[in-house]
Amino acid sequence: MTTLAARVAVVAAAVALLSLLLLHVLRPDLAPASHMISEYAIGPYGVVMGVSFGAFALASLALLVALVGPARGWLGRLGLVCLFLTAVGLALGGAFPMDPTTADQSKMSFSGRMHGVGFMIGVPGELLAVLLVSLALRRQAPWSGTRLLPWAAAVWLSIAIMVPLLMQFRYFGIPNRTFMLAYGLWVILAARPLTRTPQVVARNATG
Repeated sequence: MTTLAARVAVVAAAVALLSLLLLHVLRPDLAPASHMISEYAIGPYGVVMGVSFGAFALASLALLVALVGPARGWLGRLGLVCLFLTAVGLALGGAFPMDPTTADQSKMSFSGRMHGVGFMIGVPGELLAVLLVSLALRRQAPWSGTRLLPWAAAVWLSIAIMVPLLMQFRYFGIPNRTFMLAYGLWVILAARPLTRTPQVVARNATG
């Protein structure tokens, strides 16, 4: 079960990242520097953005299942809770597209409001999940050499850069994308050791 879940996490994260990359080809009208990735959900290729969000959600949930044994202690358990919140937030983001940026924000649709709820759940969930899980696994084989913490730092740095840029209404699209890129790669790095050495992980989890 652990190995299967880990493999699902790796494949789903790869699908999520490739789908997001494809959207940059399909929607050249949306300049990456000045548009959030959620804007890809509006228009003829919105289903591709839905697939990306859904795949990110599945990857998060599958990683949670894979790490139930190895992620021990209060850091690990709290990290798994945050992974669940991440999956919920990403699933909501995919199921409910945002409103167009030109729409009256005082008259948001139900879909727009739910997308906002997904953002408020998913982003904090991602930030805490990558930090707590990385700290919980940092000294365990086979994760000791996977550099989870640097990728967790990249997730946090992306948000730290994006927030002030959002307030200035410029260039926020780049850190928005690096945020999801870093998260997707972090999921792959966290899950991949479980696909290669399940016996070692099982011994560590029980020892």
